[in-house]
Amino acid sequence: MMNMKKRQTAEFKVYGQLKDALLARKIAPGTQLVEQIISLKMAVSRTPIRHALKRLEAEGLVQIIPNRGAFVVHPTKEEIISFFELRKELEFLTVKYGLPKVKKAHMSKLYAFLEDEQETYKQKDLLKYVELNKQFHLFLADVSGNKFLIRYMDEMLTQSNVYLFLFDVFYHVEPGENVRFREHEEMVKAIENKDQQTLLELIDLHMKHSFDDLRLDDNGYSSLESVLVD
Repeated sequence: MMNMKKRQTAEFKVYGQLKDALLARKIAPGTQLVEQIISLKMAVSRTPIRHALKRLEAEGLVQIIPNRGAFVVHPTKEEIISFFELRKELEFLTVKYGLPKVKKAHMSKLYAFLEDEQETYKQKDLLKYVELNKQFHLFLADVSGNKFLIRYMDEMLTQSNVYLFLFDVFYHVEPGENVRFREHEEMVKAIENKDQQTLLELIDLHMKHSFDDLRLDDNGYSSLESVLVD
């Protein structure tokens, strides 16, 4: 029992340090997460390291390639463009099926999202921001009650979170300067007014800005060794 507890503690330690480093943009996409380096730097055995890497793989942040090892995911620009094109079409479907079902009682939830989102910018809390952003963009799908639309939107937004974690300008934008937040405000107004055409136009613009705000050529990264501590 004690050995199991120690392994779980070591796994959480490795998982936490690696994820924190990824969220802080300290490890470059494509970097190999070498088990031997992690083991030596953190004084843990290979088993909890492998479990931690599998957790990160399940979250879409790491790719484990048989006989090669684990790597920070490194999506191409073309892949991300195709993703946003498809996501936009799904967002349009949420408007088609969800907007007619929005009730006045729903609006307090959306305005609460906006308040909480603004706070994440002030606190520079990327993890909280990503979760709120996902909930915001799932709103119309949830209201639609269409289980297939909900499932596919959830999957798309989970993938979108990976791009936000790795590349978004979140840390470099002040609260009052954030174009996408202002677009969220305008989208809420359009939802409240049941203005479908304006909402579709805002979503189209929002997807463009979401892609433009990804810093795909950032180079301020550190080595794996330098971001790990015992």
